[in-house]
Amino acid sequence: METNWLKTKKATTIFAIVALIGGFSFIAQNTTGKVIFEGNSTISTLTIIGLLLIGCSVVLAAYSLKKR
Repeated sequence: METNWLKTKKATTIFAIVALIGGFSFIAQNTTGKVIFEGNSTISTLTIIGLLLIGCSVVLAAYSLKKR
């Protein structure tokens, strides 16, 4: 009997970690504390992709924790 490994808790956790690392690698340094103090709001496409990946990792982590 073949088990669908994509539906396992381990695979979901791995995808969440990969998405989190990928999200942080896409976020530019000018979107952190520098924007808050200077007031410059330059958001690039890569920053949006990074934020989306971090959001996906949060959702996957929550799903992984709730899954039995």
